[in-house]
Amino acid sequence: MQLFKLISHFVALVWRKVRQWLALSGDITPSIGQRLYQPILSSAEITDFAEQLAQASSKVSPNLKQSEALRQGEQTSQFMGAGLEYEESRPYQPGDEIRRINWRLMARTGKAYTKLFQEERQENWFILVDHRASMRFGTRKRLKATQAARVAGYYAWIAQQMGIPVATGRLAEDFEQSRIFEGKSLYSHVMEFVSKPCPPANNDSRIEPSLNDLLVSLTAQLQPGSRLILISDFHDVDQRTTEVLTALQSRVAIKAVWVKDIAETQLPAIEGLQLQSTVNQQVYAIADAEQRSNYQAWSIQYQTEIQHAMNQAAVGVYSVYAHESLAEMMLSLSVANKNNLFDKASQKVSENAGVSYG
Repeated sequence: MQLFKLISHFVALVWRKVRQWLALSGDITPSIGQRLYQPILSSAEITDFAEQLAQASSKVSPNLKQSEALRQGEQTSQFMGAGLEYEESRPYQPGDEIRRINWRLMARTGKAYTKLFQEERQENWFILVDHRASMRFGTRKRLKATQAARVAGYYAWIAQQMGIPVATGRLAEDFEQSRIFEGKSLYSHVMEFVSKPCPPANNDSRIEPSLNDLLVSLTAQLQPGSRLILISDFHDVDQRTTEVLTALQSRVAIKAVWVKDIAETQLPAIEGLQLQSTVNQQVYAIADAEQRSNYQAWSIQYQTEIQHAMNQAAVGVYSVYAHESLAEMMLSLSVANKNNLFDKASQKVSENAGVSYG
């Protein structure tokens, strides 16, 4: 279990090197420092991503769209009620409405039966984006936090096309929640909410909010039959997470999107690589093949334990790398890659072999 928790202790030395570089580059330090506190996606980038989504959606078959998001008014919930779609009949019980009696079945059997229907509800989505310290890390293209915002935008775009209301939560230094967004501006509102600045963590003594505590509070808040989309690196998942998610699954449908950096699955082939603890600031040098092998073994075990904890709660997990393009992200979020942990990881490592990480 101690090995399972190691990921929360490590962050690549990238931010340390950035700080050192900023200190040596006094003439441009202010502008770069200011950019660290700008939204992680600008208005132009949000608009450009919307255009990419529009182009991509025109190439997706209707069946795939329908599998990604059930259309408004067509979702049948797990709750029996007075909906429009007949489900089954059961023996009459005192208190059942007379108008629900199945008279034809009663005529055939001589016994009273009550008709049951699948209650039809309009689905609501809640998109939870993790922007805590471990998500503010990236070795290629973008931070995990930025990719998490893009994933949220992908689902917001689908919801907007399908007419599904969406509320959004952002887990950072604190938890903040948006109002419910609907209509043609849904995507832009969601993207603005999840693109707030994510500067490097200050390594102060402040305790971050835990995913478990938030999930417990959401259990009572979310409407039965709604959908919860979790976007995180799940670095603090444990056995309690499994228990909380299991309870939550009885009320809502849950989809988990695991955002990773490629270096978390395989270390880049660069000399002088160091990892720095976010707990005590100790620096660990990766100096030889044996240390790399030990890291790889730890990484596999760490990922396996997170996957197991989520799957024990019957939650499907979709892995997305921070550097992935929209097309690659859409493939990662497809049903074919549900719970696809190591095959996907080895594929990405193979595809990116020989790429410079400098």
